[in-house]
Formats: sequence, C-alpha cells, structure tokens
Amino acid sequence: MVAVKMRASIRRMVPAAVRGRLRRKPSMVGARNVDVVLDDRRQVKRWLRATPDTYRIWVKEGLGPGPEAPFSLAGEDVNGSNPIIAVTARPLSKADRAALLQPLSEAEVAASVLGVASLPRHGEPTVQPDAIAVRRWVWEEVDGMPGGDVNLAGLYSRILQAGHHIALVPRPGTPYPQPRVDPINGVGAVLVLAAVPLRDIGGGFRGAQIAMELCRRGFHVTYVEQYGSSHSVDLGLRFVHGRLEEYQLDEFDVEAYLGRLHTDQRVVIAEYPSPAVWAQVSLLSRGGFRIAYDLIDDWSDDALGGRWYRPEVESSLVNAADNLMASAPALVENLRRMSGGRPVALVPNGVNEHLFSGNRTGSPPDIPPGSGPLITYHGSLYGDWFDWDALQAVAKAFPAARVIVIGDDHGHPRQPDNVHFLGLKPQFELPRYLAGADVSLIPFAVNETTHAVSPLKAFEALAMGVPVAAPPLEPLKGLAGVHLDVDLPTAVAAALAAPRPDGGRARREHGWGERVGRIFAAMNLDLPKAGDSGVSVLQRPPTRYDRALRVP
Repeated sequence: MVAVKMRASIRRMVPAAVRGRLRRKPSMVGARNVDVVLDDRRQVKRWLRATPDTYRIWVKEGLGPGPEAPFSLAGEDVNGSNPIIAVTARPLSKADRAALLQPLSEAEVAASVLGVASLPRHGEPTVQPDAIAVRRWVWEEVDGMPGGDVNLAGLYSRILQAGHHIALVPRPGTPYPQPRVDPINGVGAVLVLAAVPLRDIGGGFRGAQIAMELCRRGFHVTYVEQYGSSHSVDLGLRFVHGRLEEYQLDEFDVEAYLGRLHTDQRVVIAEYPSPAVWAQVSLLSRGGFRIAYDLIDDWSDDALGGRWYRPEVESSLVNAADNLMASAPALVENLRRMSGGRPVALVPNGVNEHLFSGNRTGSPPDIPPGSGPLITYHGSLYGDWFDWDALQAVAKAFPAARVIVIGDDHGHPRQPDNVHFLGLKPQFELPRYLAGADVSLIPFAVNETTHAVSPLKAFEALAMGVPVAAPPLEPLKGLAGVHLDVDLPTAVAAALAAPRPDGGRARREHGWGERVGRIFAAMNLDLPKAGDSGVSVLQRPPTRYDRALRVP
C-alpha cells in the first residue's frame, strides 16, 4: 500500500506528456513486425543486435521461391487482377525482382520492400524504397498508390501506418531522405498538432476524434504528435484512410508538406503550446494556414505542463491564432484573459456517434458474472484528479454491484473485491462494455484541474443510454442524464433510480459532427457533409519474439 502510494506520488510529479517522452521513442505507428532478408549470413548478428524484438532476421536461402507478378513503374496506372502488385521506382534486374518477391512465399508477409537501408545502432532502420510488392487485399485496404507518387514514399508510408507485417530486402549504401510528393487536394487540408498519438487512450483522444471526423467530411488530415504514448501496453491500433497521415513532430518535414498542397483551404488545429509546436505553427502560418488554438487543459498546472510549459510560448500562440477555442468553460475564461478579451468558442469533448450508436450487443467475456448493478469506469487511471477513495466508497456502498475499471493500470490502492480492473481497451470495444452498464462512473476529485476538463467518457455513456454519476464538475452541470453529488455513492443511487437517458438525443447533441461544426462555425468556414468513407481503426498488435525465434 505504501509503495503504491509512493509510486503514485512520484508519477504525479511528472506530467503525462513527459512520462511518454522519457519512455523509449516508438515509431510513428507503434511497434511493427519486419522480416529482414539478407544475402550474407555474416550480417545476421549485426542486424539482430541493432533491431527491436519485433524483427526477424532471415537468410535468403531459407526462403522458398516467391510468387510471380507483373511490375509497374511508380506513377503508372496499376491494372490487372494478379494477387500480388509490384511497383518499382526504376527498372529492376531479374535478380532484384526475384529478391523482392521471395519474402511473399511466407503467408504472413503482407508486403515486401527492396531498397537501400541503413543499419541502425538500435531501433528502426532508415529505408529508401526502390520497389514494393504488396498483396492485393493490402493494396486495396490502404487505398493503393497515392496520386502523383513517383518515389514510393507515399505507398511505403501507407503500408507502415496500417501496421502490416512487411519484409525488408536491404541494399547496401546510404539512404537519402525521400519525402512524400503526392499532392494534397480535395475539400481542404487540416493539420492537427497534438501531444500524443492517434492510438492514445485506446484511440479515444480528442485530437484523434476530430481527425477522424474531418476525414469523414472529405478533408486530407495530417496528424502530428510530439510524444509517443505512455501506455504500458501496445494494443496495436492502426488508423487507415487514404486521406489520413500520421507523423512524429521531429520527423515531420514542413517544407515538403507545404510543397504538396493543392488546396486553398488550410487549417491548423494546435492542441499543445510547446516550443516545438509553436515553431511549426509559425512556419505553417506563413504557408497560408488559418491557425486555431484549441485549449484542452490548463497547461500552466505543473501536473500537466510540467517542465516544458513556457507562458510566453503559449502567449505567442494565442496572439498568432486566427481563432481560439477551448473544451471547458473554465478554459474559455483562461483564453479570454490571455487574449485580452478576444472571442473564444466553447467546443466540449463529444462522442463518436457512429461507434457509440446505442446498439446493445453481447456482453464481453471478461465482465464478471453477477446479478447486481454493473457500474463502469473507462479512461485514464493516473493523476491527482482521479479519486481512488471515491471509487472505493462506491464499491462499499453497493457491495452487490460489479464495478469494472477499464484503463491502463500502473498500480492502484487496494480496492474492495467487487472492483475489477480489466485493463486498457481499444475505443471500438467500449460500446460492448457500456451496453450492459447500469451506471457510468466519473470518480474525479473536485479541484481546479477537474473543473477544466470535459470528460469524453460522459458523452460516450450518454450516447449508449447509460446514466452518469459524477461529482459536481462545472462542465457536466446541466447535462441530461448526468447525476452530480459531492458524495459519489449518492450520485450513483440517483442514477440507478432515474430513467435511462435518451441515447439518440445525446448522439445528436454531443456527436463529434456537432463539435467539428462548432469549430468551423467559429472560423466562418463551411463544413462539408459527412461522406461514406470513415477511418478504419484496426488492431494489429506486434509479435515480440524470443531471441532464438528471431532467426528462423
């Protein structure tokens, strides 16, 4: 108990974003499975030492012959119905063609890449792809070759972002940077500058939801995160859409990005006032982008901004922004003070109305059996805003209830036996857990930090027709279906006794479509209607091999 409290105290001293930065830096799409196919057995140990445990090292002679496939030059139309599609940046020799196709003799390999690759000291190699062979179903999933892509960088990026198991056939030499050159057009370009990846919090993060809604509306969305995820598990979430790109901030080439733009409607949504983000905003502003600063937390709070926060940087961002918005009333007031009274749009968090559709499907197998009420919590489990005592009080007040907690558990105080920790879940699984819930819980402390939050989980529960029990947080006051009390068990009792909220009304009033509409209304821009093409969120967790299995 003492050790848990000490760990929790130490964690509170280090902001979540900084914790993510202190972990080993992941790739832009998380860990991925790669088979490296070598000609020379003497290179095996070097690659084995340098690459992560999701890499296997093959010797060419250990593979069978690859399938046959026609080849096309990049930039040409790719036709036919062959199950393998092979594209080259330049003509290849017969031997190189065979080397590219050979790894596809292994059924689990989705794509093979031939190119100059640098052997890293440790981590992911830098690759200059000269040719790519990909299974047709993968080609179709990633929307094929980006238009105008003549250097394979766009296709390579799409395959990596989708998290497919690939094979790398490295050539000797020094790779040179190969930025994407495919044009960005359509209804407009939106760039989201965020702290954490799309996959953070199981994919439920505000920036990810805004990005996905904008893709649905026909925009080309580029999502740039400064830090990796601080989660202790990798769910293998992949976000796949032909108009969605994801980068880490220190890998994002602004000049190359600006050179690809073929649309006049250009918007930046900056969610994070770090010095590095401000540097990017300055460049993008000169590139004709409208800047919207989206304040989602009080970054001046040491528990949130920590050592990276600089008030002068946030002030510069506020002054440079064309539009200001915030997720909670308290943050709206903060921005008004910082900006000298400029208009600030209130844009609370919302719900993915397409995912949390109210359908009551079967119960997941890890929900504990029982006839008592099912009380749920899903979200983050760290920070001085989470009230472990309130969670314990609810469990004790309703001993017959099953209290399930969904989130990345880094350690917690002892809880009653009817509290069950189910771990981190992808956002797309949450509707199944809420479908059978009687009450959705928000066990937050009441302080300045929590008065400035807009809990996503409240809107998701309401959209599923589940009442919410919470302390009297300002952003939750007046919401239909939310029951507030300083004593959380009293709020739970009220929620259990009340009629269930209208899920359809909640989806209409709090959907991300409505929220993005507020953002565009604040910018005096028209928001296109939603189309059919939503972002596919897939789960492709990496396989981590024992050392002996890394050399088949």
